[in-house]
Amino acid sequence: MNFTDFHFDENLKNNLRRLTDSGRLPHAVIIESRSAQAAEELARFLTMLTVCTSDDAPCGVCRECLASHSRAHADVVWLQPENKSKTYSMAQIRSVIEDAYIKPNGSGGKAYVFENADERFKEDSQNAFLKLLEEPPRGVRFILICRSALSLLPTVLSRCTVIRVGGDDIPGEEAREAAERIVSGIVSGDEYPLLLALNVLTDREKADGVFAALRLIMRDGIALLAGAEAIFGAESAKALASRLTKSQILALREPTDRAAALLRQNVNANLTVTWLCGEYRRISWQK
Repeated sequence: MNFTDFHFDENLKNNLRRLTDSGRLPHAVIIESRSAQAAEELARFLTMLTVCTSDDAPCGVCRECLASHSRAHADVVWLQPENKSKTYSMAQIRSVIEDAYIKPNGSGGKAYVFENADERFKEDSQNAFLKLLEEPPRGVRFILICRSALSLLPTVLSRCTVIRVGGDDIPGEEAREAAERIVSGIVSGDEYPLLLALNVLTDREKADGVFAALRLIMRDGIALLAGAEAIFGAESAKALASRLTKSQILALREPTDRAAALLRQNVNANLTVTWLCGEYRRISWQK
């Protein structure tokens, strides 16, 4: 496996090696990142891995790899919206479904890359895509790039492996523990421990890390409800999934992102935390 020209950290490299060596590199991958550049870099690597015919794919030097790296390979499709709404149309999805069953043009496989999938993939097109995503032809790989995997349907999430890269570093242990206390407060049904846990957000230097950890735990809760595995905060995600519905967990994201934006705008931290506490209560304790 050749990582030349790719700026991956050691954790990502080891993860890719482990999945490939064990034959468990999935046919459907969601690349979650706030860095479009980092996400595209990983997508290029995965497309090379898909089409390369070398025993040590991707070799990085064969015709297949070079064409794939330059986004000029006949068996690698980078989908772009064809309608004015800038979303993937049903006609496009039907075209992908038909094309996926056509044999590759002499390469090791075929790859389809969906950029900005969380914005461009509407529910009807996601549903139309599910059967192919679950049972693709041999050698076909789907790569969905998004800022937030939670924006995709749980049924799509359950059929994919989520890989987070650049611009969205894994929060540290302190941020994780703070986020877990907030989740515990959300599911407790008691306002005081929730408000106490949320107080960490008044420290603006810590807030971004805690918000990032909260988003990951919420995403894992959705994944568990969809039958997939939790990646970041297993125990807290289990608590969310056992107490809240998918719709409730999804609804928690809006005030979370709103509060993060308000704090970055230097809005009064105590008022923001009090508002967020009320929103979490409203969403999680409703019948």
